[in-house]
Amino acid sequence: MARILLADDDEAVRGPLSAQLNKMGHDVDLAENGKAAVGLALAIEYDLIISDIRMPGTDGLQFLNAVAPRIENVTPCMVLTGYHDVGHAISAMKAGAMNYIRKPWDFRDMAIAVNQALTKRAEMKFRRDYQVDLERRIQTALTDLKNGYDATVIGFAALCEGKDDSTADHCVRVRDLCVRLGTEMGLGTDRIRDLELGAMLHDIGKVKIPDAILRKNGPLTPDEWIEMRKHAEYGAEIVDKIEFVRRAAPILRSHHEKWDGSGYPAGLRGEQIPLEARIFMVVDAYDAITSKRHYKDAQDPTHALREIQRCGGTHFDPKVVAVFERIYGEIAAGTHADLPTRRQVTDRVPVA
Repeated sequence: MARILLADDDEAVRGPLSAQLNKMGHDVDLAENGKAAVGLALAIEYDLIISDIRMPGTDGLQFLNAVAPRIENVTPCMVLTGYHDVGHAISAMKAGAMNYIRKPWDFRDMAIAVNQALTKRAEMKFRRDYQVDLERRIQTALTDLKNGYDATVIGFAALCEGKDDSTADHCVRVRDLCVRLGTEMGLGTDRIRDLELGAMLHDIGKVKIPDAILRKNGPLTPDEWIEMRKHAEYGAEIVDKIEFVRRAAPILRSHHEKWDGSGYPAGLRGEQIPLEARIFMVVDAYDAITSKRHYKDAQDPTHALREIQRCGGTHFDPKVVAVFERIYGEIAAGTHADLPTRRQVTDRVPVA
């Protein structure tokens, strides 16, 4: 049983034809003019549409053109025409109709045409459903592949840094927040992916920093700071040699630059710093402030926001800060902070 839309302004056509279609086992919705037919076709997915060519107001051609985007490759159409309307019927077929039936119609010919159209509808549905299912399967496979890929990248970064699971957790949080902020700032898919990779690999250059510096309990000497700050360039050099993460190199190289030019390694300022790196810096600072580290307690998200606002125009791009402020409520709602009973409120944005 199919659901069919029959559009014709003549009751002498609607009555007998709908009766024939009902006798064939189909449900029929009737439209007395093209305008009413448009409303029905846009609201309901029919198995078949049969339309007269000549109707007052919105005629059959106008009707088919109006609903073409809705029914294309989904619902077959047939047109009814008088002998003198064959030219119009051909125009209708160019607009997407699969067949035309001349008035007065032969009941047997009509039954054959309807059955052919419904066979076509079954093929259309099969192709559409197959495509939807295939796209779903592909998307699932791509998502699984990306998740596995990202897990490998994060695990590799954590291993190289020689740290515990907190490093991987930090990478995941920063990656996800970078995606949210980058999307809000209008970055395209490719740049978002570069930002994700940069966030996950941002400290990988520390693998080349001596353990005596990385694990030193006390303050670093000036010479040790010079060596520590080389990790940004080291990281960029490492990923620049790996084809599938190469485009993240500028982010790694610039993720400690500052808006006012006081950062490192190149002292870039303002928009000389890649936008992806400017986004990362804000997100990294937020996560650092709201995370518990061995040397400090986690801070409240509102404290992190105040610190980011305080450093807008010096450490951070004011435009990035403004967008961060706009979505702060959403970010804070998902923040992981394990806050102590007595909070430290003297932390500043980390500069290491």
